[in-house]
Amino acid sequence: MRMRRGLGRWLSGTLLALLATAASADPMRSVEVAPGNQVLIGSRNEASRQNRGEVGNLGFIVGDEAVLVVNAGTSYAHGRQLLAQVAGEAPGRRMTMLVLTQPVPEFVLGAAVFADLRVPVVAHEAAARLLAQRCEQCLENLHALLGDEAMTGTRVVAPDRSISGDMLIDLGRREVELIVPGWNSAPGDLMVFDRRARVLFSGTVVTERRIPEVRDARIEAWRETLARIAALSPRIIVPGHGAPGDKRLLDALDGYLVALERFVVGRLNGGASLQETINAAETDVAFLPYRDWAGYPAIHRRNVHHRYLELEARSFRN
Repeated sequence: MRMRRGLGRWLSGTLLALLATAASADPMRSVEVAPGNQVLIGSRNEASRQNRGEVGNLGFIVGDEAVLVVNAGTSYAHGRQLLAQVAGEAPGRRMTMLVLTQPVPEFVLGAAVFADLRVPVVAHEAAARLLAQRCEQCLENLHALLGDEAMTGTRVVAPDRSISGDMLIDLGRREVELIVPGWNSAPGDLMVFDRRARVLFSGTVVTERRIPEVRDARIEAWRETLARIAALSPRIIVPGHGAPGDKRLLDALDGYLVALERFVVGRLNGGASLQETINAAETDVAFLPYRDWAGYPAIHRRNVHHRYLELEARSFRN
């Protein structure tokens, strides 16, 4: 990998070694979705040996003085690939922070790369709690799924800073807002909005042509947040999974959430059992527009399962 002039001022010996390793590993390439906004687009699918666990989107925003990194990847190796792209695209800038938008493995387990360079790791306080509760088990599962070699050096890193409200970050003639929309797709959702370029990194609050996970979701609040995103009028939305796009991504995702809710409520009210509802979900005409989305039917069946149990429990409480 050729280094741009001035890069040496920014790189430590440790980082140079990391970059050399990343270059030999055929790193992912970043795509500029708008001036100052780079995205590494991962697979829409779930982690597997075929995709090396490189699922979900990572990115970074470049100001005149600093860089803000959004999500860190599934493994130490994945994080190094991201770091190599930051170094190549933003020489001479300091990394002001790494923002973890949700506590999911594909976003948080590469954070050790940045922690080793003393880049502050930032997450919502609820996400930080969930990360501490679940991510050691996630790490163990990924070792089994991807193999020990793929996960070499990967460890769970606790955020250096936990936030509970919106923040404004100045990267040098580029203001970036950390937006706390509340509990939507997961506890501790965070979004990152470049005001100048009007680019929104949504994390898993938005997905593109991938069935969203609702295990930890609050669907009513999630749909309200999709409307809030539309009101921001972003020019580009970088989803947690899938290709960046415009506000049509919001309509497509909202359509799935509405279809899921109507289907499960209808089956539950009609007396269908959990297993009957799950079995019917795969072929029901309501989900015809989503059958070519990544994660269908596996994630979709899990969503029906989780939503049925949640609505059933709610009916008992009422």
